[in-house]
Amino acid sequence: MTYWLLNHKKLKLVCFFVTLLLSVNQVFSLDFQSDDINVLNLENTVFNNDTQIKLESDWEFYWSEFIEPGQFKNKTFIKVGTDSWTKYTSPQGKKFPSFGYATYRLQFTILKNTPPLSLYIPKLYSSSKLWINGKLISEIGHAGVSESTTLHRRFSQMIPLHTNETNFEIVIQVANFYHNKGGINEALIVGPSNYLNYKKSVRIIADVLFIGCLSFIGIFFLIFFSMYWNKDKAILYFGIACVFLAYMGLSDRYAPFATIFKTASWCLLTKIEYVSLFLAGTSASLFFSVIFSDYVHQWYIKILKYGFLLLSALVIVLPPPYFTQLILPFLIYMIVNIIYVVFTIMKAITGNRHDSILMLASTLLGSIVFSFHIFFFIGERGHAIIYVNFGYVAIFLLLSMLLMARFSDSFKELEIAKEVEVDQKKQLSVKSQELSKMNIELKENLRQLESSNAELDSFNHIVSHDLKAPLIAMHTLVTFIEEDLDTKINEETEQHFVLLKDRISKMNALINGLLAYSKAAKGNKGKEIFKLNDLLQELNDVVNHKNENTIIFPKSNIEIYTNRIELEHVFQNLISNAIKYNDKEKAIVTIDVEEFPKQYVFSVKDNGPGIDPQYHTKIFEMFNKLNDNDEIESTGIGLSIVKKLVSENQGTISVESKKGIGTTIKFSWKA
Repeated sequence: MTYWLLNHKKLKLVCFFVTLLLSVNQVFSLDFQSDDINVLNLENTVFNNDTQIKLESDWEFYWSEFIEPGQFKNKTFIKVGTDSWTKYTSPQGKKFPSFGYATYRLQFTILKNTPPLSLYIPKLYSSSKLWINGKLISEIGHAGVSESTTLHRRFSQMIPLHTNETNFEIVIQVANFYHNKGGINEALIVGPSNYLNYKKSVRIIADVLFIGCLSFIGIFFLIFFSMYWNKDKAILYFGIACVFLAYMGLSDRYAPFATIFKTASWCLLTKIEYVSLFLAGTSASLFFSVIFSDYVHQWYIKILKYGFLLLSALVIVLPPPYFTQLILPFLIYMIVNIIYVVFTIMKAITGNRHDSILMLASTLLGSIVFSFHIFFFIGERGHAIIYVNFGYVAIFLLLSMLLMARFSDSFKELEIAKEVEVDQKKQLSVKSQELSKMNIELKENLRQLESSNAELDSFNHIVSHDLKAPLIAMHTLVTFIEEDLDTKINEETEQHFVLLKDRISKMNALINGLLAYSKAAKGNKGKEIFKLNDLLQELNDVVNHKNENTIIFPKSNIEIYTNRIELEHVFQNLISNAIKYNDKEKAIVTIDVEEFPKQYVFSVKDNGPGIDPQYHTKIFEMFNKLNDNDEIESTGIGLSIVKKLVSENQGTISVESKKGIGTTIKFSWKA
């Protein structure tokens, strides 16, 4: 008996040192634990109406093991808190990977006959199975030991506790094969059932407010854009951003597609959620770029589109858990974007953009609400989430007001444009009536012109036949009289006969000139290709057949596509005049040409007596002759015909000359 007592005392001493060593190791969370007595004592906690206790420490963590209640004896564990298991360190000093499975266990005690309590379990990463006091309560998805045997799902739970019991054991099996986080990432909460249910109701109200309002605003603006006002892309981008943000809130809190499609891949649903988030950011940024298009650089829009497109593509392409790590670069990208937005808004305010004040107010309010949401523990304040979500809704209502004001301005501009259009239609109607009246007058003028042309043709016929015939008869009669006079007539009478014949010849030449002028530009308008110098050579053979004068051709014998007869008539008149009126022993006529894309420019230069500048325009008038010398036969119609032909070919004609220095006549001709 004494021996047993001594051994029993030694055993107690050994147990004391072992317990001490285990306690030290438990502090450092690096050594294994084997003691089943690891109970969180909450007996001193008085659960009032708004009391809630966070179970965020003293959890037993069993890595790569699925342990059910009653099987924990002699199992080794480490003590952990409620962080992702990727932050835990194994006894070998290594971080746990994202993918894997584990069992959590927590024991706690409360006073008997406390008010009805409930246990709030947040969304776990990612599939879980829950026991309370040895009883299987729920299974979210299916927790397996591999990706193929795991059905990932994430839902929060509210579990009532039997308060006639004082000792509670919570066992949670968790499996994660898709996210970069794993396990319990948020503290479980124990509190009065009424209070926790009240918080849940408040959260549902806040979600309904946020999701419902954003969905309504987004759908309203999308319908408004598609059916009424598709000219403003800002409406489209704003509607898309609202719809995607509403979907994000709905998916994050309630995961409707996971509920509807029981076997759908959670990884796929999460990728859709991430892409929706990135598209919401893209649409919101594009909305801003349209509103302030006058102040936004083009490189900003390109960086914006390509950046979000790259993030979305990476979400689709990258396997788990890598795509879940893109939230951080997205947030950094959005923060830089918001800084640029504020800078641009301030620049717009200095530019007297009135709508920029409303945009600035929305941006500042959004920053305040977002900061409050992130940096304050709204979970501990029952109504805080309502205020936050109401703040978000207020932001989008302000932006809606901005869009409505923008639409109102555009609508007013449209109304003004319509009024202007109506006035223009009235003016157009008046002009149309005037044009109709002018068309009637034009038709009448055309009829009169046709009648005049007919009369002119008749006149030409009269001139060519009825007037020229008597002149020919007079000339013949004078000749007959001269022949009938047998006796020699005196010199004076003979001079009179010569003068009479000369006058008859000049009258005949005048009539021929009038006929030529009336027929100018009325003949064949057909065009042909020919060499310019070939044409000039033919003219030289006619007007200078004895080679008494010198005609110098252009150096380049270019090809011309035009009406040959008209151009020949112009050159014949100009060259003939240069020879006819030349006061030198030998006339020298130099012809040159310049070729342009749409016209030719010709020049005819002589060494004649020149023309005084005051007569440069008069020489093209009909019957105008600067030289009254009767020895030079001229009707004063030749240059009038030249000018008419040049004008008919959309050209101009000009004179460069001084008295006694020769004359240069330049004219252009449409190519």
